[in-house]
Amino acid sequence: MATFDYKAKNTEGTLLKGSIDAQNQEIVMSRLRKKGLYIIDLKRKGGESEGLAKKQVSFSFFNRIRSRDIVVFTRQFATLISSGMSLIESLAVLEKQTSNPKFAVIIGDIRRDIESGYSLSEAMSKHEKTFRKIYISLIRAGEAAGVIDMTLTSLAVFLEKEESIRLKVRNKTAYPKFVMGFAVVITFVIIVFMVPTFKDIYAELGVQLPVMTQIIISIGDLFKKIWFYGVLLLVIIGGRLLFRKIINTPSGRELFDNIKINIPKLGSLMRTLSLGRLNRQFAILLQTGVPILAALEILKGVADNVHVDNALAAVKKGIREGDNMSIPMSKSSIFPLMMVQMIAVGEKTGNLDEMVNKIADFYEEEASTSIDILITVLEPMMLLLVAILIGMIVISMYLPMFNVYQNM
Repeated sequence: MATFDYKAKNTEGTLLKGSIDAQNQEIVMSRLRKKGLYIIDLKRKGGESEGLAKKQVSFSFFNRIRSRDIVVFTRQFATLISSGMSLIESLAVLEKQTSNPKFAVIIGDIRRDIESGYSLSEAMSKHEKTFRKIYISLIRAGEAAGVIDMTLTSLAVFLEKEESIRLKVRNKTAYPKFVMGFAVVITFVIIVFMVPTFKDIYAELGVQLPVMTQIIISIGDLFKKIWFYGVLLLVIIGGRLLFRKIINTPSGRELFDNIKINIPKLGSLMRTLSLGRLNRQFAILLQTGVPILAALEILKGVADNVHVDNALAAVKKGIREGDNMSIPMSKSSIFPLMMVQMIAVGEKTGNLDEMVNKIADFYEEEASTSIDILITVLEPMMLLLVAILIGMIVISMYLPMFNVYQNM
């Protein structure tokens, strides 16, 4: 037997505190619920709550929750709910079968919160580092409309598509990353181990070194200094912290997002990805019965671009003033003409959710094609860069030799 301290509220909202002797936390929760109490906090006397104790044991970098864990969880959760199981039963099954100990603790916490009287969205909102704001907002909308099973299924489909694009980008960029890594290693080896040999030879010959050769030799000497790596590490860490500080300011974020969507070729891809994600989430919200204005408010931040958010704010303002959604959209350069026209057709026919789904399909397919083209172009460019880099080093080392031959 152990003693548990609890804080709870009764039906009148009065805060109650007390202690109960029981074998485990579940028995205590059952007793309190039978008394009609709403549990706020519960922990073993003289120690941490059971859930927190588990977190301290299992929370580590190696057990971090990956996006793939969320995708699998959502798909399995949707399947269990659609089969007729209750939220608590489904979460209990998922808690036992998840392979990530850290995620299992969080699922267990959500299950216990629901048993204590919280809704699913309220329980998930306590874990905002695990579940994104849009994820929780969609769950809340599904609860309000009474279609939580449909919401979870739609969420699962969206997350699977998003994960598919992420994996495609990672797999497609694996070879260019390998080439760049190989280039860095080869360059380092040449500069640190081969260049000094040429330096000694030319020093003995008393040859006047060209500027290019002097620069390569100076870089090689720099790579041999221990303090150089300390300064380099300091610059990288400091630069990263400075970048985060700047980007967290409104003006810094606006400047960064503007650059991001205006970079030649890459900017077009970033915009397409943002619009695909935005329309897919918008379609899910509309299908779950969320009003357009409420849906546009939830969508803030989904595109990961402040300029898209500002455009959405202008659209909301236009709708409040009595305009159709397509009218304020047409005044923004963020939204392509095709998207605006399809939205207008959806509004006229009363099939806005279906039309938004088609827009999402189009932009996701376009993004996938753009990624393929970009990677196809990137691979030969990387090889060319490696060839130029190594070629410059080799030429710079042999230039003094040509001078020697000319003076003979």
